[in-house]
Amino acid sequence: MHPSRPLLPLLLCLWPLAAAAEPFAGSLIAEKDCPAGSSTKHQGNPGQIRLVPGQSYMVVARNRPQPTHYQVRIESAEPKDRWVEASCGRFAAPLAAAPQAPGQPSAPPAVTRAATPTTAPAAAAPGGMDAQYVLAATWQPAFCEPRPHRPECQGLTPERAAARRFSLHGLWPQPLGRAYCGIAQPDRTAAESGDWRRLPRPDLSTATRAQLEQQMPGTAGNLERHEWAKHGSCYGTDAETYFRHALALLAQLNDSQVQRLFESNIGKRLRAEEVRAAVAHTFGPGSGERVRLECDQDGVITELRIGLKGAITDQSPLAELIRAAPTRTAGCRGGWVDRAGPGR
Repeated sequence: MHPSRPLLPLLLCLWPLAAAAEPFAGSLIAEKDCPAGSSTKHQGNPGQIRLVPGQSYMVVARNRPQPTHYQVRIESAEPKDRWVEASCGRFAAPLAAAPQAPGQPSAPPAVTRAATPTTAPAAAAPGGMDAQYVLAATWQPAFCEPRPHRPECQGLTPERAAARRFSLHGLWPQPLGRAYCGIAQPDRTAAESGDWRRLPRPDLSTATRAQLEQQMPGTAGNLERHEWAKHGSCYGTDAETYFRHALALLAQLNDSQVQRLFESNIGKRLRAEEVRAAVAHTFGPGSGERVRLECDQDGVITELRIGLKGAITDQSPLAELIRAAPTRTAGCRGGWVDRAGPGR
């Protein structure tokens, strides 16, 4: 007997399963509490992972052209790629040219700028034209004033760039209660308790991680792990795309009249009307009404929370996303622009 012959029945049994996974892109909006198994037969479900109704999951494969199952990416699970029944949710096609499930409507086009010859192609946009987000941008000296011993606050002096520009807190899919999409309960508990060291490290390229460490000082305290678990998991992309989009939006804010207004008023007070006027001057009429100021109990401005609406890509103009968003209350009436170090 040929030595390989006993393996043939096993290989013939396994072949349909291996061939079933057809690369596919999009997102699945969960509508049922369904198991997320390691195979289409749900014969194994390490960690007992289940979909959370109302949450969005990135689709990476389907089992056939008219799928009965989708393979979705759940970063907190091991293995990350899990099979769920197609009937467990509503499929949404990506906003880039890509295959879509039969009978499913196409998503609207993404908001993009014309790319220059040196610009890399934009990643597929999550959500859609009706998707809403909040860009949370922190004034780092105000965060560090009551927390001087936090690792991200060590060495923050007035000369440091982080003391004169906005830092990334997060990019939050709305409504705010939309959080922890597909996150296993132990990781959610760690995120909510502040024990962020226990959370998985987001899978990022070397370039994106280096940029994130500069623009999000909180990475010194594992803030990026918390933000990915709570908010990024609901964004509809991988961690690399999520943070790259957030950093691109923050860069536009820091290259604006808004940042210059804050830097020129360090140690002074700003009224909400002044901040909103600077936003409108940079990003267009009405955009100031989409920005909310957050202040602490001592009257120090801690953060800007900027409403966004639309499809986000690497090239999305922040101005268009802001102007499309619903109006927001002004928040606090104004406050001090804190300087790095003790005292205002």
